[in-house]
Amino acid sequence: MHDDEPIVLEELTRDQVLDWRSRAAKDHQIVLDHITEHGELSARRLFTSTFVDQVHRLQGARHLVLGHAMWGQT
Repeated sequence: MHDDEPIVLEELTRDQVLDWRSRAAKDHQIVLDHITEHGELSARRLFTSTFVDQVHRLQGARHLVLGHAMWGQT
């Protein structure tokens, strides 16, 4: 299966699902790209809802800008 071919979740073997999940654990962009191409529901079915939620939380955390002040300088 090539990444540019449409994914039919029901046709994936157990090993293919595990491969997708393993790659997504190393690179969360795979989940975000899947959502863009196939939708949130498909991503939740392929990667699990819990994992998709974690990716969203981590992605949101990257957009936070946290300021800091040295102790005693506030």
